Amino acid sequence: MEVYKGDVLSEGIAVGKAYVEKSGFAKWVKKLGGKQDKKALERAINDSIKQIEEIKNNNAENQDYLNIQILLISDPILKEKTFNLLDAGMSASQSVDQVLDEYAQSLTSSTNQYLQQRAIDILDIKNRILSNLNGSDWRLADTHFIYYARQLHPSFLIQNKKKILGIVTNSGGYSSHTAILCRQLNIPYLVSKIKVKDEDLIVLDTRKQQIIVNPDQENLSHYEEIIKKLANESYQAVVHKDFGFYANVSDNSELDKVLEYNFDGVGLYRTEMIFMNTNRPYTYEEQYEIYSEAVEKLTFKPIYFRTFDIGDDKQLPYIKSYKKGIDNYKNNPVLFRTQIEALINANKYDNLGIMFPMIFNNEEFNYLRNWVLDIKKELGNTSQIKLGMMLETREAMEKLREFENVDFISIGTNDLVLSIYHINRNLQKEQMEKYINDLVSKIAEVVQICQDKGISLSICGELAAITNALKSFMKIGVKNFSVATPAIRVLNKVYKEFRVK
Repeated sequence: MEVYKGDVLSEGIAVGKAYVEKSGFAKWVKKLGGKQDKKALERAINDSIKQIEEIKNNNAENQDYLNIQILLISDPILKEKTFNLLDAGMSASQSVDQVLDEYAQSLTSSTNQYLQQRAIDILDIKNRILSNLNGSDWRLADTHFIYYARQLHPSFLIQNKKKILGIVTNSGGYSSHTAILCRQLNIPYLVSKIKVKDEDLIVLDTRKQQIIVNPDQENLSHYEEIIKKLANESYQAVVHKDFGFYANVSDNSELDKVLEYNFDGVGLYRTEMIFMNTNRPYTYEEQYEIYSEAVEKLTFKPIYFRTFDIGDDKQLPYIKSYKKGIDNYKNNPVLFRTQIEALINANKYDNLGIMFPMIFNNEEFNYLRNWVLDIKKELGNTSQIKLGMMLETREAMEKLREFENVDFISIGTNDLVLSIYHINRNLQKEQMEKYINDLVSKIAEVVQICQDKGISLSICGELAAITNALKSFMKIGVKNFSVATPAIRVLNKVYKEFRVK
């Protein structure tokens, strides 16, 4: 029996046989001749697109990511560059390898964390094209297993999600698309370097940050019993008097889980994820349809939409934006007005709230608040709509007593920790002990200010789904939490322990 420590990217416990990533796709070094190589490469690209289309048909919730993959594979510049290398004497697989490695390397070397994370998407595409060039099959055996790899590509996970019990990779980040997918799919995921071979028995225990390879019978029986108990544990929210359990979502496909798990509503609807699905601005009609559908689906449960949060690590070609915050809206007034009009008119049950991200001071908040109220007046809309803000900058936290007319505040711990302690998002969980006590004391002051001013307060960042941090927030009087839907179990567990004490 060997025990390894790992960094947790997705919570859970799993027991199963190992399926180890193979050493990689063999390079098709043999050159067939210009036309034959080009035909083979075109065939591999077309096969890759067909495969992703097939995966898309069975995975509605991941269509956005898969659409982006199709766009990248279909890029004529990619084809042109690989064909130029074929003409220079390379084989088909060598040319794909070089061109896409260059793309990925340019992202990896970026100082931008978001772009660094996107490098794996490029490698995802590369491996799919290479597998089709070499006749490999990405579909795994019809058994359930724990997958071990150097790194895991998102489309591979989407394609094999029903067979994967758990994942261990050598590298990976908490904000990577793969980690986010695992949390959505309730698949435990740890990062570690371990010694394991196919068919070895593996136990993943994220509570202890452990990977056990070939456990003894006593350990095996212990974990099998735990898994049986977990299988009977409901994802539905426990009765949580005086507390609010809300969900973070990125599109309407996630709302089914909000209702199924009996969340109190949506605490954070990331509208920028809608904007990132297209290379042109969404029209009023398109946005109104999306927001109305969400409001209708939740009926009278509250739903809080964040205005498009573009800038810094998220850039779009049709939006003038260099950093997150108020400049987004001043520099793109038509886009902002269109979104606000769609949101206001979608507020059919007075359950819709609008919140502004990356606010630094009261002047910024009131500028945007007045802009929204002016639009509402021009529309002749008489619905009641709540206007609030994300608290995610050191400056806003320090000047919070100066703020007026704020209906609600949602603390975005990811950006707030970065702003105060300069710890990037990927390391915040691992380095939590460095800042958590100080952060909790600062948030305790925010709780008091919000109580004094009658402002509704919630926490929507990743820390709201981490057990120790969540316990601390409850102790200082935070009552509302907004998390990814699978984290309802974390809320249930911590709430039960808190009420007992």
